[in-house]
Amino acid sequence: MKLDKILIGLGLIIYSILAYFLGIHSYKLLLVFLGISVLIFLITKLHFEPFLSILIVAIILGLFLGLSPSSIIDSVEKGTGSLLGHLSLILGLGAMFGRILEELGAVEITAKKMISLFGIKRIQLGLLIAGMCISFSLFFDVAFILVIPIILAVAKELNLDKIYLALPASIGVLTIHALFPPHPSPSIITKTFHLNMAEVFFYGLIVAIPTAIIGGLLLTNSKMVQTKPIVQTEQNNISVLKIEKQLMSSGFAIVLMLLPVILITIPTVALSLNSLPTYLKDILTIISNPVTALIISLLIAIWKLMIVKHLRISSIAPLLSQSIKTIAVVLLINGAAGGLKQVLVDSKVTDEIVQITSGMNISPILISFFVAAILRISLGSATIAAITTLAIVEPLVPTISYSPVFIMLSITAGSMFCSHVNDPGFWLFKQYLNLDFKTTFKTWTLGTTIASIVAFIIILIMTSIT
Repeated sequence: MKLDKILIGLGLIIYSILAYFLGIHSYKLLLVFLGISVLIFLITKLHFEPFLSILIVAIILGLFLGLSPSSIIDSVEKGTGSLLGHLSLILGLGAMFGRILEELGAVEITAKKMISLFGIKRIQLGLLIAGMCISFSLFFDVAFILVIPIILAVAKELNLDKIYLALPASIGVLTIHALFPPHPSPSIITKTFHLNMAEVFFYGLIVAIPTAIIGGLLLTNSKMVQTKPIVQTEQNNISVLKIEKQLMSSGFAIVLMLLPVILITIPTVALSLNSLPTYLKDILTIISNPVTALIISLLIAIWKLMIVKHLRISSIAPLLSQSIKTIAVVLLINGAAGGLKQVLVDSKVTDEIVQITSGMNISPILISFFVAAILRISLGSATIAAITTLAIVEPLVPTISYSPVFIMLSITAGSMFCSHVNDPGFWLFKQYLNLDFKTTFKTWTLGTTIASIVAFIIILIMTSIT
């Protein structure tokens, strides 16, 4: 399957359908699809440097979309700075934390514990559950960089293809990030529609569980994605059962691995209590921030490493420096993707989508999904796609006969659709797993597309029977 060719033509097909059947001729939307196609061609076919490719396409596309040269540079700088302001801290601290955990052996200990709990045959499911649980309180990028070391350790321990384990867990992380509060887009939609939180989680779980299983587990076991199957061998069993000298207990290793999650989740829950004094709320607010939680976790991990290996802080500093170097490429590419996204936002591409959908006699469920999906393809950001779609479909909510929860889920399901080269998540998956572009398209892009469609089908079924 030539998935990259399919992806290049997907935008043009969508535009052609809109133009032919609905009489819509949006030059801005056409330019966006053409720009994305050129970007994919540069990266996948000409093997041009991704960082430069994204920047070049952003600048040229900005000119064609009517932005002045100075505005384009401002947009690129604003988008790059906005994304890296958050991502550089998270990835930098996450890389340091992961390196210290690796030196302590905590990742390997946790991996072996996962294997012993779920067994070799069900290890995919175990990692999928772990990814989904971790991501309930963490943003996608934070949850991903915390779960990926465990995935790689398990893959090494069992001699499995890393994609076989990474894709289900990563799709699980994305599904929770897209569908559930307290993540940005579902939180904003839930508040705007005044939705019942219990109803959001009830229907959300009905959608999320099969979505993650089909988009991750079944895809990696299908002929569409070639991965190394599980082979029960004596060597594998010996490797799992072998007891090595450990620097810490399994319980402490797991707690240390999950410490950022704990530091974010518990204070967040505590902050919902109105009886807390102001000074305590301020402290909990600081602790519950992902950056602060990672700093605290990193310092505790460093302290533990100094004790168990009798090291001075000067001996640990080189480990931290080395870990930062490994994420430099990821940061540059993600920053450029943020710049491209901002160019598209500032050129008012979303206004074209609003004009297209206004006056259409189409079900709000369909509009919610397809508008979010088109914006996701165009802008790359799931959050921006969902929030922009919210503004478009909000006036339609009073006219529906079913629960607004299904509108919310349709928007968020569409925002997962077809992650590709303008999405930071695409680059995180590719770079951390050291994949080529063809493999990333065949796994991550295909997985997010299937997950999005599966979620939408489930939502349609629930809407028809409620």
